[in-house]
Amino acid sequence: MQVSLNWLNEFVDLSDIEVEQIAHELTMSGLEVEAVEELKPKFTNIKTVKIEKIDNHPNSEKLHLVTVNTREGLKTVVCGAQNIAEGQIVPYASVGSQVLDRKTGEMFALTPAVIRGVESQGMLCSDDELGVSERGYQEEDGILILNRIFPNVKIGENVEDVLGFEKDYILDVAPTANRGDQMSVIGVARELSAIFNKPLKFSPLECTRDLSTDNFKVEIKDDDVCKYYSLGILKNITIKPSPDWMQKRLIASGVRAINNVVDITNYVMLEYGTPFHAFDLNKLDGYLCVRRAVEGEKIVTLDSVERTLTTDSVLIADKEKGVCLAGVFGGENSEIDDNTTAIALEAAYFTPTSNRKSSHSVGYKSDACARFERGIDIEAVKPALMRAMQLMVNLAGAEIEGVVETGKNKLEPIEITLRYPQIKRMLGVEISPERCINILEKLGFKKLGGNQTAAKFLVPSFRAYDVTREIDLIEEIARINGYDKITPTLPQKVQLPEISLEEKITAKVHNLMRGCGLNEIVTSSLIGKPLLDRFMIPFEEDKAVYVKNAASEDYTMLRQTLAASVLNVMKNNFDNGQKNIWNYEIGKTYVKIAQADEKSSGVKETQTLAGVITGDIQNSLWQKGAETDFYTVKGIMEKLFEELEISKRIKLQPLEKTPLANTHAILHPYKTAVITLLGKTPKPIGWFGQIHPILKDKLKLNQEAFIFKLDLDEVISIIKERIPRFKKLPQFPEVRRDLAFVINKDVTFDDIQKVIKGSIQQNIFKGSEVFDVYEGEHIQDGYKSVAFRIKMQDENATLTDEVIEKQMNSVRDKLKKTYADINFRE
Repeated sequence: MQVSLNWLNEFVDLSDIEVEQIAHELTMSGLEVEAVEELKPKFTNIKTVKIEKIDNHPNSEKLHLVTVNTREGLKTVVCGAQNIAEGQIVPYASVGSQVLDRKTGEMFALTPAVIRGVESQGMLCSDDELGVSERGYQEEDGILILNRIFPNVKIGENVEDVLGFEKDYILDVAPTANRGDQMSVIGVARELSAIFNKPLKFSPLECTRDLSTDNFKVEIKDDDVCKYYSLGILKNITIKPSPDWMQKRLIASGVRAINNVVDITNYVMLEYGTPFHAFDLNKLDGYLCVRRAVEGEKIVTLDSVERTLTTDSVLIADKEKGVCLAGVFGGENSEIDDNTTAIALEAAYFTPTSNRKSSHSVGYKSDACARFERGIDIEAVKPALMRAMQLMVNLAGAEIEGVVETGKNKLEPIEITLRYPQIKRMLGVEISPERCINILEKLGFKKLGGNQTAAKFLVPSFRAYDVTREIDLIEEIARINGYDKITPTLPQKVQLPEISLEEKITAKVHNLMRGCGLNEIVTSSLIGKPLLDRFMIPFEEDKAVYVKNAASEDYTMLRQTLAASVLNVMKNNFDNGQKNIWNYEIGKTYVKIAQADEKSSGVKETQTLAGVITGDIQNSLWQKGAETDFYTVKGIMEKLFEELEISKRIKLQPLEKTPLANTHAILHPYKTAVITLLGKTPKPIGWFGQIHPILKDKLKLNQEAFIFKLDLDEVISIIKERIPRFKKLPQFPEVRRDLAFVINKDVTFDDIQKVIKGSIQQNIFKGSEVFDVYEGEHIQDGYKSVAFRIKMQDENATLTDEVIEKQMNSVRDKLKKTYADINFRE
């Protein structure tokens, strides 16, 4: 935002302070000054002249011989511009004047020239050649027509004076997103008043008489998008150029002058920070409302573009149609023009969120949007309207018919108690109570009362959005008093950041996956239905979190599962010649569980582990490696449970015996295990197994692939519930015995382990695990050879061979009774 130093001087006296110091102090207080430009012309010795006569050049069809009156006589200039006409007053550079070379960007002194056989006694200048094109004096190319911009301009004046090059500096400031109050000249002046401890020369304009009128009705249909709406009704307006002083001030602020009505709305917006919009009153039907647009509704804006709206768009509408995109862009059907004689001047408070969404819905952002999005001062809206109406009376001859308004333009008061000792505790420096009070009062805070240790302050309406706590008051004091006055000191105690339990567990899972030979992958959280269909993965449409304005159909929603992502990476690697693929990913999945509101997004995020393995267990160039199978992925998952110490809370169940069998088409129905969390109500928290043969054929894989998925949030919740139990280190050795047998292949390992566990004294039983499975040659059809390793340990004595053998015989007997066709092997 560009701010004129002369304009600032009207509200706070800065005449005795160098502009460099002003810029430095503003930046150090938190309002960055990105650049300081002295408002002086690059050109020299350019005068105003009047075009008296235009003749054709005798040797060129495109050039003209222009006779101009310089007040000291007539001069002939060769000119090729097409926008000149007799009677215009334009800039004239005589020989020796400094003008801009448009090709090099450098200034040069004009020399005598003969153009196509005719001597040119100088040149007529465009805004480019004067180096002022960025100030937006006119939109058309060609010579700068001064009397069109400044009607009172006369012949023989210095163009420097005409264009308003009085001694001034332009500060280019960059207010932060939370400081809407700094988006105005008054707001910046208030900061400078506090920084340099100078009085602020400003009091809001107040209405001294009743301006209410019943000739127009306004209504807010959704107070989530607008809290206060007002219209000033003005008649008998004369549309004409605004006075030179206003045009020069607008141009210095980077705003193009248009006419008196538009210029007044821009001028007061820059001054107060309150955006306006002017409607042609005769194009309205006596009623306006603020409402959300209907999906697909259209409006033609002031740039003659028809825009299609969404429910995020906010409209100002009459009884039948939209007439303005609220706080964003005016409508063509209600714009003011040269024939306008009456206007409805809008001043309103549109909420930051609604304005941001509305501007985004049409892909357009204006200066008004920049202010509404930061949050304007709702209590300044009416005083700003009074100021604009006053200027309309003075500069456009308007007659005020009245003001119509609806909604609330007052905020609930915010009172904050400031404890003086807390300031030193937070900043480490002593600042006197008098200095603190002075700073806050200069910034607009009102002291309500206090004593030697504390004071209570009323927060001004323009700071109600970002000052709500005592620490915010301390921050205001710190930045105005000067951050450079805070002496750096070493902290008395260095506290290292703690790693959360969630981070520790996630890191442990990462380490274990990598230790098992898997490679981590990271995929996009956005997926589309084509990817889900490709891998036969169903999704719950009512629980999908869709993306607005998706880049393509492949990125339309947040993923509900990682399965599609890991399978897609596996397939891409396989198609590129990779056969041994061991990948995993830890990431979030997203499910819509409720409608979003101010307190919640309505989306449940779940930290999930998923992966795919296929190919050989060991990649070897000189011998064939062992192929990955169901027990490979089962071993990985059991190792994970063991490392996380949750094995006792986990039960593996065949897929076909769970409700998941009907919803997981990607999994082999008989070679998949569901990971169930035991408890009062057992629930599945994951699964692992072989991908379905149909999916394998669809993907054209010539080898088996295995996939797994685990809800890490559930795992973390188990670990959080766990009460650590400590036991002393064992004094006596652990004994391991292997037991091999042939058994019916339909018998599950889980059932066998239960029999083993029930056959051994519980005080010495430490666990059992499968370490070998074989089906094939020398084994009867329908049977499998299985080998278990049984672990035993007595905490009070060394186990003797007699005791060990007795326990092993008990296991054999119990297995024989349970499975009559079992055949033990040596």
